[in-house]
Amino acid sequence: MAPIWSRQPFKATYIAFTLLIKIPLLLVLSPRFLFPTFRPLPTVTFRITLFARLVREYILFQAQTRSNDRSGVEASQSKAKDRFANARTGDAILYTDILEPTPIIKPAEVGGLWYPGPPSSSGDLKNEKVVLHFPGGAFVIACGSDMNGRMFSPFITKDLKADRLFLAQYRVAEGPDTRFPAALQDLVTFYNYILSLGYRPCNVIISGDSAAGNLTIGLLRYLEQTAVLPLPAGAMLWSPWTHVTKAAGQDYLKETNADADILASEVLQWGADAYLPENWPSEKVVPYISPLHHPFRTSVPVFIHSGKAEGFCDTIRAFAEEMSQVEGNRVRLHETDMAPHNSPFSHLATGLTAAIQRAFEDARDFFDD
Repeated sequence: MAPIWSRQPFKATYIAFTLLIKIPLLLVLSPRFLFPTFRPLPTVTFRITLFARLVREYILFQAQTRSNDRSGVEASQSKAKDRFANARTGDAILYTDILEPTPIIKPAEVGGLWYPGPPSSSGDLKNEKVVLHFPGGAFVIACGSDMNGRMFSPFITKDLKADRLFLAQYRVAEGPDTRFPAALQDLVTFYNYILSLGYRPCNVIISGDSAAGNLTIGLLRYLEQTAVLPLPAGAMLWSPWTHVTKAAGQDYLKETNADADILASEVLQWGADAYLPENWPSEKVVPYISPLHHPFRTSVPVFIHSGKAEGFCDTIRAFAEEMSQVEGNRVRLHETDMAPHNSPFSHLATGLTAAIQRAFEDARDFFDD
């Protein structure tokens, strides 16, 4: 059941409480973080510690008020004009096995943004390198805004040396028709769209952060198991959420760095409640929802990034280790010191720009081997 704060007039009360009391109080008490002893992780800087606390309050606000920002992303996309593109659903054969449409959950047209601009309609794209990136958001918050794309795209073009980025906003879970596997259906739609433009699979890297890192793992697993589309050249997972259960919020609070990171357990529980099937899925489906402890064989190189100060750090390490132990797999785990969750999108605020650039350069070297 949605929190009482998600409905008016209680929502307005919660907004006022957050802006007038919670945030000012946090700032008043923040000087204590100048002393390492009072930081959740003493090795993390004052700047990152304060940033994590402020962002966590904002994420908690989103969870308590059920603010999914879908309308904001749609407005951002409309302002992008020719950089916005729709991906139409593909042939029915693409959505098989666990993605088989039901009377309620069906493939749908979805959209995204191109960076630095759309590919030429008259150009030959066979030699262009493109990154198809799916933004996170705990399955319930739309994060495919132009602002986030502009934050992420320089790493793609300058450090990874790809020609273009497509930021693909899948459907977030907000009702029975957008539970699993709706978002994963959308990832297949987006990947098919990229290939339909003329990009060669050997020049396409699929990428996802946080919950979309989970979805990217699911897409790769699906392509390996069904062969409905050719495999991409590589996969990048940024702070992937690999352990998703009915008790996601409580599970997260048990993690080593949970108190130091930006994530609020409430948003993870909201995500699990909204995204998971109403009935706990079969053994065949579980690996697509919670990939930890369900490694699989893939010929696609998999680059995984984790911040050493993020709450998912231990589960990401465990997933990377499990995948690397599968014979024939190529997996590289890159960890960034002091980095919180999803650092490519917060590097300016945390002062970790150079460290995140090194992560993308490491990814480039890994894929070029």
